[in-house]
Amino acid sequence: MKIRATVLLATLGLTPVLCIAPATAQAPDEGTLVIRAGGREVGGESFRVTVTDGTVRVASKTVYTGMRPATEFTVNSERTGTGGLAFQLAYQGLAGAGEVYAVQQRNRLTMRRVEKGSERASEVPGGADILLLADSTFSPLLLAVALAAETPRPVAAFIPRSGRKLALMVRRSPGTGGAGDQVVVEGDLEAQVQLGPRGEVLRILLPAQGLEAVRKRD
Repeated sequence: MKIRATVLLATLGLTPVLCIAPATAQAPDEGTLVIRAGGREVGGESFRVTVTDGTVRVASKTVYTGMRPATEFTVNSERTGTGGLAFQLAYQGLAGAGEVYAVQQRNRLTMRRVEKGSERASEVPGGADILLLADSTFSPLLLAVALAAETPRPVAAFIPRSGRKLALMVRRSPGTGGAGDQVVVEGDLEAQVQLGPRGEVLRILLPAQGLEAVRKRD
């Protein structure tokens, strides 16, 4: 299911607005990632990246099978060609279920969390270079590919479910010998996104957490 920016804006009661930083080219992609913790398989994440008129959309569903009931996260996130952002997270598991929405308007980022019997919203300053991420998921990091260049770039990341803000640096290391590029995230979160020669994701590594998501071959 694709959640477009206008749908999320309507959910939050806002009107669309464009930001100022363009997204760079990113390759369409689709597949499944095998999630491993300490080398042991703990779950899987299916994902799809689409690119239309400069807008990059990433949709994913993550399932951790080692828990009963299984814990699931469904994320739909997008970045427009002019930097507009929209985000939706739905989650369910032993700790409960809920939904989270986030959108940027007039350089203000509004985040809304809805759970059974409760609802809360918050607003923080936005900006041009922002990532919206979700704990326990990997594919939202693919939007860092659209921001990365060889020169390190400062990026602010938000975790809308908790409201946490992270200060990051994002850079792209060109591949050699036919290998794809690597996108490196440093700062409050360390991550590596290894791309293939066609720009497809091969592996997402979170070294500090001992977690990795590796592409499942067809």
